[in-house]
Amino acid sequence: MSSTKQNQLSVILVSPNVSEQMGGEAIKALQIYLELQRQGIQVHQVTHDRVKRELDEKYPDMSVSYLKDTKLERFLNRMGPLGVFLNPIFLWKATRLAEKKLKEYPGAIIHFNSPVSPVLPYFRARGARVVIGPINGNIHYPPAFRTRESSSYRMRRWLHPILQFLHRHTITGKQHADALLVAGGERTYESLRMCGCRDEQLVDSIDSGVMDRLYANSRITHAGKNFRFFQNGRLVRHKGTDLVIKALTKTKNPIEFDIIGRGPALEGLKALTAELNLQNRVHFIEWIPDHSKVAETLRQYRAFVFPSLAEANGIVVQEAMVQGLPVIALNWGGPSLLVTPETGILIEPISEEHVVTELAKAMDLLAENGELAEEMSIAGRKRAIDDGYLWSGVIRNWTSVYDRISEIPEREPSLTQATTSV
Repeated sequence: MSSTKQNQLSVILVSPNVSEQMGGEAIKALQIYLELQRQGIQVHQVTHDRVKRELDEKYPDMSVSYLKDTKLERFLNRMGPLGVFLNPIFLWKATRLAEKKLKEYPGAIIHFNSPVSPVLPYFRARGARVVIGPINGNIHYPPAFRTRESSSYRMRRWLHPILQFLHRHTITGKQHADALLVAGGERTYESLRMCGCRDEQLVDSIDSGVMDRLYANSRITHAGKNFRFFQNGRLVRHKGTDLVIKALTKTKNPIEFDIIGRGPALEGLKALTAELNLQNRVHFIEWIPDHSKVAETLRQYRAFVFPSLAEANGIVVQEAMVQGLPVIALNWGGPSLLVTPETGILIEPISEEHVVTELAKAMDLLAENGELAEEMSIAGRKRAIDDGYLWSGVIRNWTSVYDRISEIPEREPSLTQATTSV
C-alpha cells in the first residue's frame, strides 16, 4: 500500500473493551488499534466508558469515543442470565455512534472487531462500508467428549441453528457487511451461511496476532533429550489439561509437565495429580510475576501440550510456534487450523483413552528425539511468519481488505432502509 493511500484511509473500530487488563479480546482490540496506527492509518475507536480511565492514563493521545451504560444495561448486568443482552445493546448503540462519526471521518470504514461470535446480532451501519471480524465460533466438543460438556455448552449447541435462522430474517447487519473476516475455518463459514451471509463476503483471516517482540527473541532450539513439557493459560475445563496429567501414567520416560496459570479447574487438577501420585512430575506455576520473563521461562521446555476440546482460535498455539516450540494438540477446532505435521503432532479426538495414549506417545517421541523437535521448531517459526501470525502481518492483510472495499461507492441509505432495516 502506498503512503498516499494510507494517509487517505480511515478506520472506525468498534469493540466493547479495549484494555491491557481485561483479558484476551480486550487486549486484542488494543493491539489492533495500535498496529493500525503504526502502519499509518487514521484510527478512531468506539468502546465502553469502563476503559476510559486506563486509556486516558496509558494512551492519552488515543482517539476514542465512549459509550456509557443506560439504566437498562445496569439492570441487566445485575440480573445474571439476562446479561446475554448486553452485547447486542452495546452493538446497537455503537453502530449508531459510528454512523455519526462518519461526519468527522468521511469515507471511513467501520470495523466491528469484537465480539467475535458468529451468532451475535450485528446491526446495519447505514451509508457506510463495513468490515466485521475476525469471526470465530460454532465450536463444540468432539462427539466422543460430549459427556464433558456443561449445560451451557449443550444449550449453545442446541440454540445455534435456531438463532442463525432468526438472524437470517431479522437483524441483517452481517448479511450487508462488505467483508466478514473469518478465523474459524469451515465451521464458522457454515454458521455464517446459516444466517444468510454470502461466500463472496467471507475472507479468511488469522483470529489474533502475536506481538512482534516475541519474534525478535532468538528461536528456542532443541537438541538431545528433554523431558519437560508445559501448558499455559487460564485453567478451564475444556482445555483438556487433565488428559495430559493422565497421559503421564502411560509415558515410558519420566516426563515432567508444568501448568502455568490459574482458573476454576485448578483445584480439580491438583486433586487429580495427587490421586495419580504425580506430585513429583506435575508442577503448578500459578503466576509469573514479571511478564517480560515469560518468554525466557519457556526456553526450558521441549514442547507445548494443548489438547483443548473446544478451542475456537489458538493464540497460545501461535505464540508457541513463533518462539520455536513444537505443539501437541487435538485435530479439532482452532489448533487444527494452525498445526501441521511439520510443526507439531495432532491427535484425533476419537475417545479419551485414545487421546491419553497418543499424548503419552507424542511426549515420549519428542522428549527422546531432539532432532525432530528442532525440525518442528524451525518449521513452526517459518509457518508463523509466512502465514502472518505476527500483528504486523495480520493488519497488513486486513488493510488489503480495506483497500478493496474502499473502492466500493459509498451507499446512501434509502428511506426504507433507514426506517425499517436493522
